[in-house]
Amino acid sequence: MLLNKFFINVLIRVTFIVLTSVALGIVLQHLNHGYFYTLTGVIFLIVFQTYMLVNQVNKTNADLEKFFSSVQDHDSSVRFSENTKNNSFGKLHDRMNNLNTIIQNVKIENERTGLFLQSVVDHVNIGLLSFDINGQIEIYNRAAKRYLNLQQPRQLSSLKTVNEEIFKIINTIKPGQEILHKMIIDNLLQSILVKAIELKFESNVIKLVSFQDITNELDKKELDSWQRLIRVLTHEIMNSISPITSLTTVISGYFKKKDDENLVPLENIDNQIISKILSGLNTIEETGKGLLDFVDKYRSLTSLPKPNLSKFAVESLFRKCKLLMESNISNNIKIIAGVYPEDIAIVADYAQVEQILINLIKNAIEALSNKKNGTIHLKAFYADEAVLIQVEDNGTGISGDIIEDIFVPFYTTKENGSGIGLSLSKQIMQNHAGTISVNSAPDKGSKFTLKFQL
Repeated sequence: MLLNKFFINVLIRVTFIVLTSVALGIVLQHLNHGYFYTLTGVIFLIVFQTYMLVNQVNKTNADLEKFFSSVQDHDSSVRFSENTKNNSFGKLHDRMNNLNTIIQNVKIENERTGLFLQSVVDHVNIGLLSFDINGQIEIYNRAAKRYLNLQQPRQLSSLKTVNEEIFKIINTIKPGQEILHKMIIDNLLQSILVKAIELKFESNVIKLVSFQDITNELDKKELDSWQRLIRVLTHEIMNSISPITSLTTVISGYFKKKDDENLVPLENIDNQIISKILSGLNTIEETGKGLLDFVDKYRSLTSLPKPNLSKFAVESLFRKCKLLMESNISNNIKIIAGVYPEDIAIVADYAQVEQILINLIKNAIEALSNKKNGTIHLKAFYADEAVLIQVEDNGTGISGDIIEDIFVPFYTTKENGSGIGLSLSKQIMQNHAGTISVNSAPDKGSKFTLKFQL
């Protein structure tokens, strides 16, 4: 509407200029009759009307240029007069003023939101640090100051002079990666979990690094693990020591009189007593060997060799494990392997990962012993910047009350189980900076997942 009025206004002025120019042409044809004053007046009218037209267009351009410059400079304080002789310009100025007001309100709201988010970021106990590809720090909250012992750095390089080790971690940590770092805070050694993500804004890449003190959680988890381990160790040792103590008491009774310290005469010790003594000694020997075997297995947990890393295809690992295990399973169980995509490879200790898979497949076979159509799925695929390897079965599953204990050393629900298979698997995965987890439900099967970071 405003543009239409402006167009009409300009059209009228141009029309008057054209008419005046026609009049000028007529006057020029009659100059011999002495119309010099008329000629001067007509020329003055043309010049005046042209000036007014140019002035109006220039004024509009100047107002628009001033308005767009203020928008470009984020200056919403510029105001335009709405009391003009030209009604259309008054309305145009009114619209521009309204738009300036809207921009100003949006700016205020953005600043309010920014201050609120900054307050939230400062309030959380997790340290937050963000920087761009040039090392320019944008977010640095109060908790980060406590962890990094630096007030308000502008450049990431400032951290290098304070703590070169944490600077290296921040600089090299990959998105999705988690690093547990020990550092002294408030004169106490604390366990800090460092994590990172990447945010992309057009051509700019921002890395956000978080620092979380998990000392209490680790201490609580460690204490809980020790309590469960001691409970299992105590149970196993008591099961071995109690029969030995009882048998030694019984055997001693064959050589001592009741309620007396005097020895039984040799002539009273017949072949039957000797047979019982030998039987008891044999039981003590077997129990002792079992206890030695238990200690040897415990030693294997505490002296696990470091991984001998190499790159290998998961598909070849699956093929070997399947070939090894299929000869030992009944016809009611099938092993199905799938790698998506087929060229997935990981960097790990081949023998140790194979040991984990064989142990998990053995557990799955035992869970499928009474199943008519048992299936074991071996899967490998990419997810969350990692390679996931899964062993899934449709067997008896694991009940919720024991699922948290299955990774505790020597904990087992099997009659002849050692209880070190899953705990050993967990330790191997930890040595690979990976994880092992389980998802299971009674009568619905179990799914164990190995996670290897890329």
